[in-house]
Amino acid sequence: MTQTAPLEACGELLKSVSRSFYLSMVFLPKEMREGISIGYLLARASDSVADSSMAESSTRLKSLRSMQRVIASSASAEEQQHCIAELAGELADAQENPNERELLLRFADCLQALRARPDAEIELIAKVLNTIIEGQCWDLEYFATQHCVASEQESDEYCYRVAGCVGEFWTELGLLSLGEKFCPPARQDLMTEAGIRYGKGLQLVNILRDVQEDRQRGRQYLAQSKSAQQWMRRAERYLSDGIDYSQRLRSMRLRFCSMLPALLGLKTLRLLAANDATKQKLKITRSSVYLTMLQAALMSICAKRA
Repeated sequence: MTQTAPLEACGELLKSVSRSFYLSMVFLPKEMREGISIGYLLARASDSVADSSMAESSTRLKSLRSMQRVIASSASAEEQQHCIAELAGELADAQENPNERELLLRFADCLQALRARPDAEIELIAKVLNTIIEGQCWDLEYFATQHCVASEQESDEYCYRVAGCVGEFWTELGLLSLGEKFCPPARQDLMTEAGIRYGKGLQLVNILRDVQEDRQRGRQYLAQSKSAQQWMRRAERYLSDGIDYSQRLRSMRLRFCSMLPALLGLKTLRLLAANDATKQKLKITRSSVYLTMLQAALMSICAKRA
């Protein structure tokens, strides 16, 4: 990446690690695009470390904590260099997915891109990454001794840490970079709350989709005090909040980028309801993704304004 970290320098890396996110990201207004992209790449890098099943849990925890300090600029120069080397060595080698391996090899480039952003933007990115990594560390520590979360509150808190906080970040970054072109400042609190619910809804969809795979790994993220159907209804409600959130944004491009993940999430929920998700992992087809993009575009054109 160059010193100014243009979008073109990380576009291929983004595209390789996330099909659906990249589809919406490229339509974001320029003012938000790089901040969102850099935040996403750093979050995917930490997620790759957390999910490195071939590496010891203690190694992953240590690396996540080091990444947390490096991103927050609270690590020494020596610790930063050690963190970069460890990611490019043992943890990159532990990746089964070659794209995620490449992401860890290029963690230093992601840091350079982060440091090139305005100070206020760096602060927001560091804040959301701190919350996400806290959630990933909790995951590794909790399931070292447990196999299922104990309460709905724990499920909800986990969903906030790894995804709900992203809705909060999206709103804060949008107002920082676009001001009233994003949404009326007077609506910030309401939009932030809706964004948090939206993010938690997307995470619930991920959990519901991966329930069998997670059980095989000794992890059950949804408290048993509610049935799968009740969790699905909560996810649907949160995604509906996401649709409403998206419709209140002030530009068609913003509405499209924000709405697409919610529509894909709702489509995934319908597939889960119609199939036995415990038998196989469900995935939306490419043709269905393109149809959903068209639906998002039409809804964005016709959306109500805040």
